[in-house]
Amino acid sequence: MVNLQPRMENLKVQHAYLEAAIRQEEQHVWKNLIKINELKKQKLKQKDALLRMSLQVRQQ
Repeated sequence: MVNLQPRMENLKVQHAYLEAAIRQEEQHVWKNLIKINELKKQKLKQKDALLRMSLQVRQQ
């Protein structure tokens, strides 16, 4: 069995970083909507990966 906990913690940190980056970009007077959308896509990928890993942990 592989311990997924460190990988999950890393994904949680990356997810929080993306959330902060989105908030920061949204606060600009001239919002870069393309950048915001890309950050949101990355954040969603991180969330999906976390969900998959949490399901793997439960199955172990």
